[in-house]
Amino acid sequence: MKYKGTFFVTLLCLLSLAILTTIYLAWLFYPLEIKWLQLEAGVGQSHQTIQRNFQVLMDYLTNPFNWHLDMPHFPSSADGLYHFESVKKLFHLVQGLALVGLPLTWYLTQRAIKKDTFNVLATFSKGFAFMATVPILIGLFAYFIGFSQFFTLFHHLLFPGDSTWLFHPDQDPVILILPELFFLHCFVLFFVCYEVLMASAFFLTRLKKFKN
Repeated sequence: MKYKGTFFVTLLCLLSLAILTTIYLAWLFYPLEIKWLQLEAGVGQSHQTIQRNFQVLMDYLTNPFNWHLDMPHFPSSADGLYHFESVKKLFHLVQGLALVGLPLTWYLTQRAIKKDTFNVLATFSKGFAFMATVPILIGLFAYFIGFSQFFTLFHHLLFPGDSTWLFHPDQDPVILILPELFFLHCFVLFFVCYEVLMASAFFLTRLKKFKN
C-alpha cells in the first residue's frame, strides 16, 4: 500500500495519544473511582489517604525525573517495585512516541499530501476506518472470554515470562485500591478515546478528500 509508512507513523502517534489520554483521564477521575468502588471500606483508609497514595504512584509512573517509589501508607515488595518500574518504562515509551510522533506525523503527512493529495487521503481514510474496527473485535473477544481472563492474557502478552504483576495484598496492599473493576473502566476509557481519535481522523480525511 502506497504511503503505508506515513500511515503507520500516524497510527502509532494516534495510538500513543489515546493511551496517554486514558492515563491522565484515569488519574483525573480516580477520586470518583474511590467512591464508586467503595475503596475506603475495602482498605480501611480514608478517601484522602487513598487519593494521596494514588497520586504518589501516578507521579512515579508518569514523571521521567522520579525513579523512586515510596507510597506513605502502602509498602511494596521487591516484585511489586519491579513491576511498577516495568510499567513506568512503558509509560515513558508511550510519552516518547507521542512527543516524537506528533511533529513527525505532521511533516510526513503534509509532504505526502503535497505530492499526491487524493491517493494519500483515500489511503488514510480507508486505514482509519479499518483500524477503528480492531478494538471492537478485541472488545467482543474480551466479552466472550470474560474480563478476568482477558486481563490475564493482556499481562502475559505485555509482560511475557514475568509474573510480578500478580500482586498479593499482604505484600503489596496497593492492589486493594487498584481493583480489577478499575482497570475495566480504564479499558473502556481507552476504547472511547481511541475510537474518537480514529473517527475524527477518518472524517477529517474524508472531508478534505471531498473538498479536493
